[in-house]
Amino acid sequence: MIRKLFAVLGGVLVMASLAQAQAPSFRWQKGQVLVYRTEHNTLASYVLDDNKSAVKTSVQSLRRWQVLDVDAAGVATLQLSITALRYEAVPEGSEPTVYDSAQPEKSSEQMRKQFSYIGQPLAVLRIDPQGKVLEVKEARSGFASAAKFESDPAFKMVLPAAALTAGQTWARDYQITLEPPQGTGEKFAAVQRYSCKSLADNLATVMMTTEVKNPPAAQDDQVPLWQMQPEGEFVFDVQAGRLQKATLKIDKEAKLANGGSRFQSIYSEQYAGDR
Repeated sequence: MIRKLFAVLGGVLVMASLAQAQAPSFRWQKGQVLVYRTEHNTLASYVLDDNKSAVKTSVQSLRRWQVLDVDAAGVATLQLSITALRYEAVPEGSEPTVYDSAQPEKSSEQMRKQFSYIGQPLAVLRIDPQGKVLEVKEARSGFASAAKFESDPAFKMVLPAAALTAGQTWARDYQITLEPPQGTGEKFAAVQRYSCKSLADNLATVMMTTEVKNPPAAQDDQVPLWQMQPEGEFVFDVQAGRLQKATLKIDKEAKLANGGSRFQSIYSEQYAGDR
């Protein structure tokens, strides 16, 4: 009996060692449904001579990913929908604008129309085991595009091709495309740099920074790019092949002779279970 116990334990340890020696990957099963709880708070302020403006926004949502298929290479086809959302915008000196999908009747008809997508499929994506979106198969107009998911991966991070170790670094080169209303399709080369801060109990803590390689020379022209330059921390469950948590921040400021502008953002995403 004791020998059998040691044999089983030894097998478990060997499997765990092999898992850590392999490159990390997102792993999905057909029919699986993953739910993530998100919160996004922003503050945008602007000063020009004696004119000042500031707007705070807060958005909480439940994001639902349904795995429609997984091929032999581990590439998954997933459908995204948002099943619950609360939005609040508070302009300085004005009354807040609020929408809550749990109580839509309390909002204006315009707000109900704006958020009519709640509970509806928003996009169908093919995502490889590293987390890169290979194809946008379907997308609700104005919500999702290949360019959007190139700059903002579906699961916020992209994994390395080599096995994870503490202190390991890797990078992702890509393009940021300024789509309307931020721009008219202008493209900027960018890089996201990752570093594995720690790896313990099958959880990898990964830090990330974003850099635009060729930003516009004028500070005003850099403002539309601010929202696409997050930095922060991820927790990835290596054994489950799943993003566990993401915390991303942005704090950008432009100072001009007669004023300036600032944008602050804190975004968090937490795995809330399979449903």
